[in-house]
Amino acid sequence: MSARHRALVASRNSDVAWSLHREALRLGQWEMIGIIDPQIGDTFERTCAMADIVLLAAEDLLWLWDNRPGITQEALATVRAVVVLTDRQMLDVVSRMQANFGLLLRAESRDISVDLLELAGRGYIALPESLLDRMISNRLRLDIVEQLSSEERNVLSHIGAALTNRRIAQVSGLAESRVKTVVHLVTHKLHLTNRTAVAVFATANGLTKNRPDRPQPPRQIPALENGGRTGAGGVERQSALLQRPEGITLIPFIEGETR
Repeated sequence: MSARHRALVASRNSDVAWSLHREALRLGQWEMIGIIDPQIGDTFERTCAMADIVLLAAEDLLWLWDNRPGITQEALATVRAVVVLTDRQMLDVVSRMQANFGLLLRAESRDISVDLLELAGRGYIALPESLLDRMISNRLRLDIVEQLSSEERNVLSHIGAALTNRRIAQVSGLAESRVKTVVHLVTHKLHLTNRTAVAVFATANGLTKNRPDRPQPPRQIPALENGGRTGAGGVERQSALLQRPEGITLIPFIEGETR
């Protein structure tokens, strides 16, 4: 990295802020221009305009994204952002971050390493190999599943079995409106984009219950009018019974339920 880049620390967490400031000074390659609370007024966008690198705590970045998304995106478009985060914040940040971000993982009880800070400042993701393994194996989302309520886990398992909201309501005893709400909550908590992605995740990780299909009664097709005959050739159309073949599971297309 070129010498003497101007660096700004943006965090209302004083411990994180001073740790970043101290290690950045040790690095000796950045000119520190100050520490700010990014949630106060227009301080963040004004000071970003004076910086080349912004060292930003994940909780503050998430607050800015939620409360001032347009201004935040514009302010970060012209700087290198180094986001300091814990493993529990990883999915929240990665699913929304921009291309010019570097990530620096920190342990809750440890200081920030100057070596990792330098790597993150160059745009790398500086994290332990163990966390990378967990991300690859979808371990982070499985950790989230363990924190879901029993109601949410139950609905998740039925989504994986390709049940409609109406069918989930029937087998779970919940109101259909409540099922719809829980489906939305589960999708959001797992940081997935739609119902199909949730179903794939549940199936791939063994979270799906056996589909509670009920025996399908025979469906009778009424006889046609005019004595059961139709067409020029007078071909007779008798009433018929359609039954599901033995051993075959019919999975309906879930029309209109993509979330």
